[in-house]
Formats: sequence, C-alpha cells, structure tokens
Amino acid sequence: MENILEAKVVEIILDKYILKLENNEYVEAILKGNIKKKNSILVGDYVNVIFSYDTYVITKILDRKNMLIRPPVANIDQLIIVLSISNPSFDYMLLDKELVLCKSKNITPILCINKVDLIENNNELKEELNNITQIYKKLGIQIIYTSTISNTGINDFKNLLKGKTSAFSGNSGVGKSSITKLIVQDLEDYNKLRNIEIGNISKKSKKGRHTTKYVKLYSLDEDSYILDTPGFSSFEINDIYYKDLKNYYDDFKKYRCDFEDCNHVNEDKEVCSIKKAVNNNEIDRNRYERYVYLFNKLKEIDDKKYK
Repeated sequence: MENILEAKVVEIILDKYILKLENNEYVEAILKGNIKKKNSILVGDYVNVIFSYDTYVITKILDRKNMLIRPPVANIDQLIIVLSISNPSFDYMLLDKELVLCKSKNITPILCINKVDLIENNNELKEELNNITQIYKKLGIQIIYTSTISNTGINDFKNLLKGKTSAFSGNSGVGKSSITKLIVQDLEDYNKLRNIEIGNISKKSKKGRHTTKYVKLYSLDEDSYILDTPGFSSFEINDIYYKDLKNYYDDFKKYRCDFEDCNHVNEDKEVCSIKKAVNNNEIDRNRYERYVYLFNKLKEIDDKKYK
C-alpha cells in the first residue's frame, strides 16, 4: 500500500509544484491526471502526495479554509495590506475593497502603512497619517507603520506573522517585496529566497513596475508562512452581490435603519441611520462615498446579467 503524505504547496512553476512535506523537506511534484483536469491548484493548498516510481505525485487537494483569485492563493489566515503614505499615494479605495474581501473570506486584515520615513518634516503627510489611523483603528483594524529605509516596524511585523499563513497585497511600488526581503534575510534558508526583486517607481506614471514574478510561499518556521504576490494596480470584488456589500462594513453594524433591507444609498436620510451617522460625522464621509461608488458599480454588473 502506498504511503500517503500530507504537504503544503509553496510554489508553482509552470506544471511543477514545489511542496513542503510534514518533515520540512522540500520536494518537486506533479499532479495526478484525474485531478489535473478538474482542479486548479493554488499556492497555499494542502495536498495528499505519494512517492511513486521516483516521482512525487499529488493525488488530492484537501479542503480549503478560503481562496483568493487575486492574489491567487489558498488557506490564508491574514492579509497584510501594504500601502504607502506617499510615492505612490495612499489608495483608500483599494484598502476598502480589500477589507470587504477579508470580511467575505474570513481573513484577518492587517494594514501596513509603509514609507513612514517620508512624513518627517511634512505636516500634510502627518495629518493624512493621523486621519487614516483614526478611521481604520476605529474599525478594529490593526495598523503597522513601517519603513524599509530605517527598519521601522520590521520586528513588530515578524511577531505578527508567527503561527500564521499571511498573504501580502497592495499596489505595485508600495514596498511589499522590500519588506519581505527584510523579514526573511536572517532566515537559515535565505539563500533560497534571495531572488526577490526590488522594483523602482516609474517616474512617468508614479506607479510601481510589476517586480515579483509569481506567487511564492516562504516558510518562516514550521507553522509560519508568508506569501509574496505579484504587484497589481487594480483590485475588483465583482463576485460580491451588491445588496450584500453593506454586510462587510463593520462601521455600519451598530446602526439600525427603519427598513431592514435598507442599502444606505438611495433611501431617504430620514429613514437611513447610516446617512444620519455620516451627517453627524460618526462614519467617515469619504469612506461612505466609496461604499456608494462600489455599491453602484456592483449593481451595474448585476443588472447586466439579465440584459
């Protein structure tokens, strides 16, 4: 009888799968034919594997805790949303979309605000950083402030990753790969990871070039992993039904509208407690307006399905 092993997919290169076995050994495997056609295996997947004729063969993809399409990963405990305070500028819309994603997938979000060294002697950036902190800490979001120039916050970062599988996400150029490099540089297997590329900001577009080639999972210890994912400049939540969007906003939870099916968009402010809260500065107006934008966009997508 063949010995069935359990392993974690740490990297995918074309049709080859790099696995970490339970004994911490790294091996290369292929997919068994009958699951190759049915399943799309992801980095982060747990799989059953056998060793047959000098080859490791993946025979089964185990049940997933969750999965993301972009970044394409599975079984994520926490999503590190890396945004820079400047160069490129802080992307509020991307952050709100990713918080919706985390809520819908039962992933713990952690906001990493990078390049905080840029706020020194810049009162405008200091004010913006304070504003971001006030809005998102009130939602219970943990925030880390980092700088790869001064190593600010890197040790705090390492502590947050212990015992978790963490994905990194955010716009290109915000410093995901730079932070990853600082985190893994002291590891015993750093030489395996030294090919992380650090990108420059395009002077013309002020957006980062795509620098990370593919999704890759790095083992920090036996039960701690980080995923460095390809940079991207857009992020969509099109698979969420527009009427469900409100359920993923924790700042709406304590308010009760006159009508249970209130979507907080087209309803009169006299019957919508969310609109009242916005007018009373209890809910950030800009965040609410981004919610309205996303609601209308998702509704438009839904309406097109029936045309």
